Amino acid sequence: MSPTTVLPLPGRPVRTTTPASAGLPPSALDAMLDAAYETHRRFRHGAFGEPCPTCHVPAGELCLARRSVHTARRMAHRVRVAQAGPFLRMTAEAS
Repeated sequence: MSPTTVLPLPGRPVRTTTPASAGLPPSALDAMLDAAYETHRRFRHGAFGEPCPTCHVPAGELCLARRSVHTARRMAHRVRVAQAGPFLRMTAEAS
Protein backbone atom coordinates (compact mmCIF):
# COMPACT_ATOMS: atom_id res chain seq x y z
CA MET A 1 0.00 0.00 0.00
CA SER A 2 1.29 3.42 -0.82
CA PRO A 3 1.15 6.14 1.82
CA THR A 4 -1.39 8.81 0.94
CA THR A 5 -2.14 12.12 2.55
CA VAL A 6 -5.70 12.74 3.68
CA LEU A 7 -6.73 16.31 3.09
CA PRO A 8 -9.76 17.53 5.03
CA LEU A 9 -12.56 19.07 2.99
CA PRO A 10 -14.05 22.33 4.24
CA GLY A 11 -16.91 21.62 6.64
CA ARG A 12 -16.22 17.88 6.84
CA PRO A 13 -14.29 16.22 9.63
CA VAL A 14 -11.64 13.66 8.77
CA ARG A 15 -12.60 10.20 10.03
CA THR A 16 -10.03 8.26 11.94
CA THR A 17 -9.73 4.51 12.12
CA THR A 18 -9.72 4.35 15.93
CA PRO A 19 -13.04 4.52 17.79
CA ALA A 20 -13.74 7.47 20.08
CA SER A 21 -13.69 5.18 23.12
CA ALA A 22 -10.15 3.94 22.44
CA GLY A 23 -8.69 6.44 24.91
CA LEU A 24 -10.89 5.41 27.82
CA PRO A 25 -9.81 2.63 30.15
CA PRO A 26 -12.09 -0.42 30.28
CA SER A 27 -13.20 0.44 33.80
CA ALA A 28 -14.58 3.78 32.57
CA LEU A 29 -16.49 2.06 29.78
CA ASP A 30 -17.89 -0.47 32.25
CA ALA A 31 -19.02 2.33 34.56
CA MET A 32 -20.71 4.19 31.70
CA LEU A 33 -22.58 1.07 30.59
CA ASP A 34 -23.63 0.27 34.16
CA ALA A 35 -24.91 3.84 34.61
CA ALA A 36 -26.90 3.68 31.37
CA TYR A 37 -28.50 0.35 32.32
CA GLU A 38 -29.29 1.62 35.82
CA THR A 39 -30.98 4.73 34.41
CA HIS A 40 -33.06 2.65 32.01
CA ARG A 41 -33.99 0.27 34.81
CA ARG A 42 -34.90 3.02 37.25
CA PHE A 43 -37.21 4.83 34.86
CA ARG A 44 -38.43 1.64 33.13
CA HIS A 45 -37.34 2.77 29.68
CA GLY A 46 -37.53 0.41 26.75
CA ALA A 47 -37.39 -3.28 27.53
CA PHE A 48 -36.90 -2.60 31.25
CA GLY A 49 -40.59 -1.70 31.45
CA GLU A 50 -41.49 -5.34 30.80
CA PRO A 51 -41.04 -8.38 33.05
CA CYS A 52 -38.45 -10.80 31.67
CA PRO A 53 -39.96 -14.14 30.63
CA THR A 54 -36.50 -15.75 30.51
CA CYS A 55 -35.09 -15.02 33.97
CA HIS A 56 -38.47 -14.08 35.56
CA VAL A 57 -37.45 -10.72 37.03
CA PRO A 58 -40.23 -8.14 37.37
CA ALA A 59 -40.48 -4.97 35.31
CA GLY A 60 -37.99 -2.35 36.40
CA GLU A 61 -35.28 -4.87 37.33
CA LEU A 62 -32.12 -5.84 35.49
CA CYS A 63 -31.95 -9.27 33.85
CA LEU A 64 -29.90 -11.82 35.72
CA ALA A 65 -27.46 -11.99 32.79
CA ARG A 66 -25.12 -9.09 33.44
CA ARG A 67 -25.02 -6.42 30.75
CA SER A 68 -27.58 -7.94 28.49
CA VAL A 69 -31.31 -7.85 28.06
CA HIS A 70 -32.82 -11.17 27.07
CA THR A 71 -34.27 -11.42 23.59
CA ALA A 72 -37.69 -12.45 24.90
CA ARG A 73 -37.85 -9.28 27.00
CA ARG A 74 -36.95 -7.09 24.03
CA MET A 75 -39.57 -8.85 21.92
CA ALA A 76 -42.24 -8.37 24.61
CA HIS A 77 -41.46 -4.66 24.61
CA ARG A 78 -41.65 -4.45 20.82
CA VAL A 79 -45.00 -6.27 20.80
CA ARG A 80 -46.42 -3.92 23.43
CA VAL A 81 -45.26 -0.84 21.51
CA ALA A 82 -46.63 -2.22 18.23
CA GLN A 83 -50.03 -2.90 19.82
CA ALA A 84 -50.29 0.62 21.22
CA GLY A 85 -51.73 3.08 18.74
CA PRO A 86 -49.90 6.27 17.79
CA PHE A 87 -52.05 8.30 20.20
CA LEU A 88 -51.14 6.06 23.13
CA ARG A 89 -47.45 6.34 22.26
CA MET A 90 -47.63 10.15 22.19
CA THR A 91 -49.43 10.34 25.54
CA ALA A 92 -46.98 7.91 27.13
CA GLU A 93 -44.05 10.03 25.92
CA ALA A 94 -45.64 13.22 27.22
CA SER A 95 -46.22 11.90 30.74
